[in-house]
Amino acid sequence: MSNSSNSQRPYVHHRAFPLSTQDSYKEYTNVDFRLSFPGRKMVANSLRVEGRFNAYKLNTSPPQEANRLISTDSKSFYDPQIGINACFQQLTTSTQNQGQLELLSEAPRLCKMINTSMATQNDMGNSHNSCELKTRTLMLANRVLKGERFDNVLDTDSTRAGMSFSSKPICCLNMASAGMGQPQVKYSTTGDIFFTVQLARNDAVFFGSDVATAGSNAYNYTLSDLSISFSSVPDDNQPQMPIDFHTSSNVRQTVQSTFSNVSVNEANLSNSVSCSFLKQSEENSPSYNNTRLDKPPLVTNIEYLFNDATNKFLTFNLKSNQEIIERYLESMSNSKVNSVQNVMNKAGENYGIGIKFSDYLDLSSNKFGVNISSSVSSTDPYIIFLYFHGKVSI
Repeated sequence: MSNSSNSQRPYVHHRAFPLSTQDSYKEYTNVDFRLSFPGRKMVANSLRVEGRFNAYKLNTSPPQEANRLISTDSKSFYDPQIGINACFQQLTTSTQNQGQLELLSEAPRLCKMINTSMATQNDMGNSHNSCELKTRTLMLANRVLKGERFDNVLDTDSTRAGMSFSSKPICCLNMASAGMGQPQVKYSTTGDIFFTVQLARNDAVFFGSDVATAGSNAYNYTLSDLSISFSSVPDDNQPQMPIDFHTSSNVRQTVQSTFSNVSVNEANLSNSVSCSFLKQSEENSPSYNNTRLDKPPLVTNIEYLFNDATNKFLTFNLKSNQEIIERYLESMSNSKVNSVQNVMNKAGENYGIGIKFSDYLDLSSNKFGVNISSSVSSTDPYIIFLYFHGKVSI
């Protein structure tokens, strides 16, 4: 359809394909999309990545149908609380006129932090989660790895298709606000929008005893039939409404002593920071879930240090586990329904720390610091992942 006739339609559902089209895409691949909508306004928060997820237990090039998982492969999993988002390691958003809006690395971990802060495990069975291949249990996640098939069909009866998905990635295009109105982006304001997905390594996606037995990088995946969809409305020739794109960026450092100081700068204005941990020796290991939210041993004190909007130096000292968790939840969401609260009753799952600022702060020149008192040692260090939450306005 021509651009002139397309611009008059009241509501259009667009579909864009990768700039470099392939039959399938594997680990480490950068998949680039270009979103163009002349004469129209993109409906923000409508972006979805769609395709098929294909899992294999032997790494060959090209992938072989015989290497798909079968009914007896019952001890291989992906994180059921993030689904297909486990494959989206890094998300980059930029526009033709503004340049880069967001570069989010370690995106699967942030997805895990958001879901455990704002939802319960049972919520993963809701339709808006199941379409992203999120599940309520590891058993269901294992079932997803086996693709689309009926349970009474033998493994050798027919060629199986990978599991289809439709995911709403956690990028700034899906986290936009415009006061009380629906955020809409004029094409004349941004020009073409560019969106890049960097696919995660195989060992960051799969885990379980079957995966460990097969060895590093044996279990692998491909994504096929990839596309992006979004919606638009006609341009009404009114000035662009102010829109805030809420962004996140990641910094990672190592905690390797009983008293560790982490000090970092952040280029964008930030109104909160949320952190999670992972035992360093278990990162990208086929035996362990790479997006676990570990709790370092015997955390006794968390202290935050930063300058406020008036450049006054502030410190916040947190000693109780309950207060640490509550501040973390506040940095992520005001939701009272979450999985993180369970950490007060059982150690080691869905733990995080964080703080919400009273205003957006410039941390580009004044560093943000956090002091952590725990029983972590140099022989068994932990990685701390810091996510700064900010905004870019147009």
